[in-house]
Amino acid sequence: MGMELYESLKRGEDVRKNLIALKQELKEDAARDALQGELQGDPALFAGFLSHEDPKVRKNAALVLGRLGQARSAGLLYDAYRQEEKLFVKSSYLSAMAGLDISPYREGLGQRLKELEAYSPKAEEEKHIREELAGLRKLLAGEGSYQRHRFQGYDGRYELLLTTGRLYPKVTAEQVKGGQAFLLKGGVRVVTSHIRPILSIPTYRELLFFLNVRKLSGDVREAARALAQSNLLELLGRAHQSGGPFYFRLGIQSRMLLAQRSKFAKECAFALEQESGRRLRNSTSGYEVEIRLIEGSNGTFLPLVKLFTFAENRFAYRKCTIAASIKPEQAALAARLARPYMQEGAQVLDPFCGVGTMLIERDRLCPAGYLYGLDIFGQAIDGARENARLAGKEIYYIHRDFFTFQHEYLFDEIITNMPGRGRGDMRKQEQDAFYGRFFEKADSLLKEKGKVFLYSDEKNFVKKQLRIRREFTLLQEYAMDEKGNYYLFIIEKRGQA
Repeated sequence: MGMELYESLKRGEDVRKNLIALKQELKEDAARDALQGELQGDPALFAGFLSHEDPKVRKNAALVLGRLGQARSAGLLYDAYRQEEKLFVKSSYLSAMAGLDISPYREGLGQRLKELEAYSPKAEEEKHIREELAGLRKLLAGEGSYQRHRFQGYDGRYELLLTTGRLYPKVTAEQVKGGQAFLLKGGVRVVTSHIRPILSIPTYRELLFFLNVRKLSGDVREAARALAQSNLLELLGRAHQSGGPFYFRLGIQSRMLLAQRSKFAKECAFALEQESGRRLRNSTSGYEVEIRLIEGSNGTFLPLVKLFTFAENRFAYRKCTIAASIKPEQAALAARLARPYMQEGAQVLDPFCGVGTMLIERDRLCPAGYLYGLDIFGQAIDGARENARLAGKEIYYIHRDFFTFQHEYLFDEIITNMPGRGRGDMRKQEQDAFYGRFFEKADSLLKEKGKVFLYSDEKNFVKKQLRIRREFTLLQEYAMDEKGNYYLFIIEKRGQA
């Protein structure tokens, strides 16, 4: 099909229509390879279309050249871009140049970027200028086009939001030192002049900065103006060492439909650039700041700021992960909830350890004696060993099936994130049997009065085993998320009567 379209284009037939169709065809590797072989590095046919009187022909010809990826096309596209008078076409040339060697044209592209950043477009031009700016910034990203900022304001006064979910914000609030903590729905508001101790708290999800404005209008221009006039720029300036503009993205949490939300974000981000005198510049990649707008019930937005200019080292050990890995802040929360039942110096086993997060977080909170981790997935065991090394923990990780594992002495505790939920009736039967085998094996490996800290998404199977196995008793149960998908069970093995 692609070659038929090419032959039609050579004859000048339905040029716009065939270019659009060919552009779609070239998404497939086979079609692209065939046409590249036919052209043998000569893009003359498509280069000719770059000067066609129809701007949509020029636009699609540029995108076809970009998908063909021929080295000679970079200069042709750059020249056509410079000569293009229709604003709606210009971003297509930039998209087409992505992946090509633009080094000879970097200076010219950079100059055009500066011109656009200093330009105040008319209302009818705004959409196209936004698209061209985004294209230029994406094309020049990683080319030294701007200086990264380094966070230095660790001792400044801040008002923070530590997001936690709705169930246990108090657990995080209790760990705040050197500041005031206030419970909110889904988080903890913290006022502090010492941010370093906050950064070490393991149970929050995100750290966000409040601004001195709490409500933004749903009108794009008014919202951007209020942000620019807030303490946002002052906050960024005093917290960072180097000058220059800050590159940001705008995140919208709203009831709007996706298309509406995207339109609002693009327009508001562009308006914020203008209102801030370009001290804030929008970028879809390489951004240092996320400005998050959360819509309230009355249609106004709460603005919050997330910084990517400092490293959060609370989980610096966790370099290795797998798809089934528990989130470290959730593992830390589970350990905090289970802490009253833990024993210092305990002999601890994780039968499904993955990359070791549960064991490491348990030992960070309450130092154990010996720690063992098992998993049948060799890549997970390798990752767990590396994570333990980085955490400075001595943990014995063994590539072995829990159900065939034997040990010379019994354990004080079993802590684990149980393998995930099955799907369908047969999977449910398998999971039911799996939980039965787990409790049977746990009984053989635990001391009397030994504890099981079980993180699971199978509440009913756990409760079933507790009903039929009288050697175990439930001490405590915690829902671990608002939807009741995950639970933490604290279980004790009963002594003999």
